[in-house]
Amino acid sequence: MKKIVLCLLLATASVGFAQFTAKDVFSSKSIVWYGLNFTEAKMVGQFDQAMGAGPASASDLKNKWMPNWNGLIQSEPKNFKIAEAFQKNDVFYDVTPTEKANYAISTDDLMSFNAFKFPDGQKTVSKVISKLGHGEKTEGIGVTFVVESFNKSTDEASIYVTVFDIKTKNVLILERIIGKPMGIGLRNFWAGAVKHVIKQITTDYYSKWKTLAK
Repeated sequence: MKKIVLCLLLATASVGFAQFTAKDVFSSKSIVWYGLNFTEAKMVGQFDQAMGAGPASASDLKNKWMPNWNGLIQSEPKNFKIAEAFQKNDVFYDVTPTEKANYAISTDDLMSFNAFKFPDGQKTVSKVISKLGHGEKTEGIGVTFVVESFNKSTDEASIYVTVFDIKTKNVLILERIIGKPMGIGLRNFWAGAVKHVIKQITTDYYSKWKTLAK
């Protein structure tokens, strides 16, 4: 997997009035998990559902499967090891703002059969974070996976791993990572791609980010 984007806002001049810097990400004992954000994503290809249900529509993906993917990550922390990946003692799950944002997605252009990339990943993610509503936590270090695409044609999930200052909404760490789906059924197949992204953070990216932040 090739590194596409890495953004570490380290200097005081870079973070402006931020409460936290990228260095703080590694000294903090906890993070706040905001879930999978699909507000700028494209779902590429045909997403077949099990039990003869036929291909998923845009409405199915938005109203059924997106909540299922986010719910699975929360309900199975031993399988989706976010705390381990980010080397934290505690993960606070605060996904309501993301659920509300995902619920507001227009289904008109959610699906495509053409490959898709954000025109400018950093600007797109910054816009997503700036629009994120308030949750239970009003400050701290937030983590969300901003989905660029789930691509059934290539069997790849393109995800921007985003670490941000909750209070100021400044992005502190940004990395585009490709996850390979695995598992049986539409839910587990793409959840497997998320798990693969988390695994890559654990084994590779977190230590690289930490080195760059010194």
